[in-house]
Amino acid sequence: MKKFLVMVLFMFLASPVWAQSGGHASVGLGHGEEGYLHLEEMVKHLEFSLKMPDASEELKTHGPMALQHAKEALKHYGEALKHGSESLGRPAGMPMAEEGSGGGAAPQQEEGSSHSHDEGSH
Repeated sequence: MKKFLVMVLFMFLASPVWAQSGGHASVGLGHGEEGYLHLEEMVKHLEFSLKMPDASEELKTHGPMALQHAKEALKHYGEALKHGSESLGRPAGMPMAEEGSGGGAAPQQEEGSSHSHDEGSH
């Protein structure tokens, strides 16, 4: 009987900790998804800027390498988000992780998020 009470007490105390850690991980994943969206926007702005006829020489020199690294980062970022989702028991099929070039579908913005991804909000 004593072992049973200890086990029940342990389960009672461990459950909130387990739920709290999952909640923190979920919030972290949400921040990661927002970061992915910001990086995706950066890629779009770089691509657009490199097409402009009045692009500076510095942009023409360093922009293509920055764009290449940003696209590689998007690929790895998408993979990290996929694994994070899997660890929380969410569906693993994230289109953004599969495309990797910034052209994939972005996750839906979570309710209550104050971040806007509209042009001019940066």
